[in-house]
Amino acid sequence: MLAVLCFVGGSNGFSNPFFIQAKPTLPTAKPHPMHISICEIEYDEERKALEITQRIFLDDLESGIRIERKNPELDLLKPGNNLSTDDLVKEYLQKHLKIYIENREMTYEYIGHEIDGFALYSYVQVLKVKKVEAIKVVNDILLSLFDDQVNIVHIAVGEEIKSLKLYKGVSTGTLTFE
Repeated sequence: MLAVLCFVGGSNGFSNPFFIQAKPTLPTAKPHPMHISICEIEYDEERKALEITQRIFLDDLESGIRIERKNPELDLLKPGNNLSTDDLVKEYLQKHLKIYIENREMTYEYIGHEIDGFALYSYVQVLKVKKVEAIKVVNDILLSLFDDQVNIVHIAVGEEIKSLKLYKGVSTGTLTFE
């Protein structure tokens, strides 16, 4: 069950909280004409952190995880066996998304995920990043599953925004910033 905290204005001007419970459902998967993921990496200079959002079609991600775990019946939103969706997504990202700053592989902290329509958004962060002059990204998400898979990576450092287009045969890219 999904619990959502809502607020309604009361007669005294204060908000009255209440919960709505809803059963999350996976949208009916329809074949889509392309296989793409979008990774957005933003350097927060004040926090000295990389904030990373990875957006993937939910049905494609579920297929990729099913194949890797050799479990064709796995339901990504209700995996069972003492596993959570976050466990599975975190494990998959750790294998398929690597970030290097100044040629040093960074360890990132998995924050969580959310579902929006047909997409799964996952959130991770890299802490204690003093500066970003060069960033290397290895993103081979779903490349072994779909020949036409494209992984777009947008990186924002200060006022500069640069992008990478990664695909089968080219799963790594490096960008430099002033």
